[in-house]
Amino acid sequence: MKGVRFYLEYENKTEKNKGTRKKLGRHTGNVLAVFFESSWIRHGELIFEAIGAVYFHLNSGVCCSATSASYLKENCKRISELQARGIHENLFVYLDD
Repeated sequence: MKGVRFYLEYENKTEKNKGTRKKLGRHTGNVLAVFFESSWIRHGELIFEAIGAVYFHLNSGVCCSATSASYLKENCKRISELQARGIHENLFVYLDD
């Protein structure tokens, strides 16, 4: 999918750091789809348009959202689209529609 990057969400930085690209570790079961071409600065923080989970349970429903660069850095790990499709099917029901 062009123009979209996928980030696996973790509950905290500690859990994120335990995970690797092959063994993702204990994550929330949700993925953020981030549109890097659509961004702005708010209160000195870089913000991106995104589509993310509504709830903190596996394969949650999704809605339009925004996320900060610092949230991505601290709580998320970039993953491939293929990995994202396997983890968060509801995200792709929304994106593929």
